[in-house]
Amino acid sequence: MPVLRTTGLIDAPLPTVGGALRDIPLAEHALAGLGVRARVVGKASALLVPGDELAFRMPVLGVPVSLRTRIVRADADALTSVLVAGPLRELRHEAVLAAVGDRTLITDSVHWTTPLGGAGRLADVALLRRKVLAVQAQRIRAVRELAESWAGRKVVVGAAIVRSGLLLAQQRRYPADHAGRWELPGGRVEPGEGERDAVVRECKEELDVEVRPTGRVGTDVPLSNGMILRIHSAELVDPAAAPKAVEHHDVRWVKAADLPALDWLDADRVLVHSLRELVGKS
Repeated sequence: MPVLRTTGLIDAPLPTVGGALRDIPLAEHALAGLGVRARVVGKASALLVPGDELAFRMPVLGVPVSLRTRIVRADADALTSVLVAGPLRELRHEAVLAAVGDRTLITDSVHWTTPLGGAGRLADVALLRRKVLAVQAQRIRAVRELAESWAGRKVVVGAAIVRSGLLLAQQRRYPADHAGRWELPGGRVEPGEGERDAVVRECKEELDVEVRPTGRVGTDVPLSNGMILRIHSAELVDPAAAPKAVEHHDVRWVKAADLPALDWLDADRVLVHSLRELVGKS
C-alpha cells in the first residue's frame, strides 16, 4: 500500500489548526487551483464532524475521476477520512497534529491501494504520487493561511462542566432567534483576562457556582461575529453545588447518549462528538 507524507509547521496553537482542518469552505475550495472539485454531501455544519461525507472530482490524464470519502475522526489532534466510493480499492487520509511550543506541526498522510495489480502500481509511480504530493502541499498551505488568520481573533470561552457522568447545558432565553436552544455556559474573554479566568467568571455570573477549569475540549470553532469559540472542561469546586439559570431559561444535566438530541446552537453542535467523548470518560 503506497503511503505519502507531507509535513508543515504552522504559527498557530494546535486546537486552532485542528479547527481550520475541519473548516468546510476550506475543504470545498482549497484544491480548486489543482482542478479538484469538492463538496460536502448533504446537510453540514460550519465544521466537518464524524459521519460527514465529501465528494471529489479531479482530472487524471484528462479524464475526470470521482470518489467519496467519510470523516471518521475530527478532533483537536487529527482529522481522518476513509474511502466509501471510487476507483481505488482503499484510501485513507489522515492529518495528525503535534504542538511545537506555540506552533503546530501537521503531518498529512495518504494511504491507498490501487486495483489492476502491476498496471496499477505503474500508475502509482507515474501519476498518482505526483498528484497526491501536490494536493497535500496545497492543503497544508491553505490550512496554514486559515489557522494563522484565526490565531489573532478575539476569544469566546465555553465551559464543559461534567459531574458524575453528566454534562451541564443551559437553555437560551434570548435573543428571539436563539430562545429555547441549548449551549454551554461561557462568554467573551475580557481585555487582560486569561481564558481560564474567564471560564471561572462566566460560570459565576451565569450559574452562580464556582468552577475549576481542567483542560481543553475539541477544536476552536469560528463564530459569525469574527471571534473564536474555545471550550474548556471544568468541574464544580463544590460537587454538591446546584447551578442556577441566572440569565437563561433553564439548566440541565445531560447524559452522553442524550447530547445529540438537544437543539444546540450551531457553534456548540459541531463539538457534540467531543463532548460525548469527554462525558464518557468521566
